[in-house]
Amino acid sequence: MADAELSRAERAELERLRARAAGAGKRHGGWRWAGSTVLLVFAALVITLAAVAVYARNEVLNTDRFLDTMEPLYADDAVRAAVAFRIGAAIDEQVDVDALVAEAIDAVQTKGAPDVLDRLAVPLASGVESFIDKQINRVVYSDEFTELWREAMRGAHTAFVAILTGERDDTALQLKGDELVLDLGPVLAKVKERLVDSGFGLAERIPAVSVDFPIAQSEAFPKMRTAASLLDAAAWVLPIAGLALLAGGIVVAPDRRRGLLIGALCIAGGMLLLSAALMIGRGAYLAGLGDSVHSPEAAANVYDTVTRFLKSAAETITVLALIVAVACWLLGPGTAARASRRLGASGRNAAARGLANAGVTFGAVGAFVQRYRRGIELGLVLAGLVWIVLWRHPGVSGVVTVAIVVAVLALIVEVIGRASVEARGARTA
Repeated sequence: MADAELSRAERAELERLRARAAGAGKRHGGWRWAGSTVLLVFAALVITLAAVAVYARNEVLNTDRFLDTMEPLYADDAVRAAVAFRIGAAIDEQVDVDALVAEAIDAVQTKGAPDVLDRLAVPLASGVESFIDKQINRVVYSDEFTELWREAMRGAHTAFVAILTGERDDTALQLKGDELVLDLGPVLAKVKERLVDSGFGLAERIPAVSVDFPIAQSEAFPKMRTAASLLDAAAWVLPIAGLALLAGGIVVAPDRRRGLLIGALCIAGGMLLLSAALMIGRGAYLAGLGDSVHSPEAAANVYDTVTRFLKSAAETITVLALIVAVACWLLGPGTAARASRRLGASGRNAAARGLANAGVTFGAVGAFVQRYRRGIELGLVLAGLVWIVLWRHPGVSGVVTVAIVVAVLALIVEVIGRASVEARGARTA
């Protein structure tokens, strides 16, 4: 029955029922948006925590990854200067140069040497100290030091795992209170060997002792053993849980495109907060350095080096999320989005028309591409995501590069498919 055939009362009842249905739909949609938003916010939080968990797991349980992280420190001048200072201080503690020089002068004077030798005590001691410093620098600024440092770090990583699990078999890295220290004893031994080989026999008196080099300082270190057993599980569970929450938030949303847009923006926001936390943590770490840290610059370089992969991951995920958000916006009903699509379609059609006029129709391939172009474009997007995941450290530039490659390939697919349509239209005409 048409609306025109309804009586006034029937029409009023119909309008009332329509209004009730519309109101119920709006209320139902409102609840769905509320639930979707909660899921998406939690997804962003869990994914942010997952990035931290995966980073921590890789650094703690993957020795090669740990060595890759610490590699820039080998050539850092500030760090090498701090190491040289530590080695020099350790030698000063074990060898009293002034006392040794005075002892040598007294021994010579007992055999009839003139008392004027006492005036040479200070320059002789200064010369010996300068000689020792020179030998230390020769070791610390040599290629040999790189190998010594790398082996120390390899042992330190193993020791750190032992610390977290409660084992203390390897002492290359030790937890002393709230300070994590690296034993530079092998470097001291190499300096001692170099001094002896250079004719400085007094270096034989330097005992084989450990030399503590602070790596990090935190009140949380003593509590880390309890959390260590959960780290490996968290690195697997959190990413899966985050993606599940993201998928749930998108499915629950009345408009899934908008749901994905909101989810992407939430993830980008979470990663920006993580980047801000790293910056704040850097300032707090440097402000809390104790007097035992000789070079704040070296400590800052250590912090930047250790956290650079996490910082890079946060930046990478932020850019990827923003790219997804922009793509969702371009597919939306907004005026600017529609204008952008019309502009893109106009350029695509012009290129396809030019190819068709030139006789380039792509034949059966063009028809196939036109028929399945949406599936092909979806495959390109998935391939791009896999490319990013398999790329060890894509960084922001890597993500942008992959996005550009996928966009260009998708444009080529559109042009090929449209050229096939233009060719069929020309033949029909």
